Amino acid sequence: MVQEFNMYAVIDLETSGGKFNEEKIIEIAIIIFDGKKKTQTFSTLINPKVKVDYYVQKLTGIKSSSLNNKKTFDYHAKKVMALIDKKILIGHNVEYDYRILRNELKSCKIDYSSETICTINLAKEIHKDLKYYNLNFLCSYFDIELLNHHRALEDANATLELFKKLKK
Repeated sequence: MVQEFNMYAVIDLETSGGKFNEEKIIEIAIIIFDGKKKTQTFSTLINPKVKVDYYVQKLTGIKSSSLNNKKTFDYHAKKVMALIDKKILIGHNVEYDYRILRNELKSCKIDYSSETICTINLAKEIHKDLKYYNLNFLCSYFDIELLNHHRALEDANATLELFKKLKK
């Protein structure tokens, strides 16, 4: 009998802010996890072709001007799709990242859907008594290093570590 195992794509996006469903990706990180170890990592800044909200610039440290010379999402869409296709998408508040990612892929004429796992929901199921469930608090609670919060790769790495601790 062949034992099945899941492949996961841990994702984190930083976005431009703005109106609901008009947000654009400004930074994306994807970590491919086979259930035991990371097998691939992808991270890049993206030119959203829109102004990044001041609040987002302050939160992430990513300035609109520093994105002008970066490639747009459509340049990366096929690579992103190749990484995440047929994998379970994991994120901290994954519904947000999933919605934005689907919108961006749709704008590139790529249909995408996936099973998702939200580390907030997972933490709430397992640890019903915690005061907060934001990434910063959970990383502190579980002793997970989070040095550069609100940057995609740092947050994706922290989300993966959180997922591993919650699955134990």
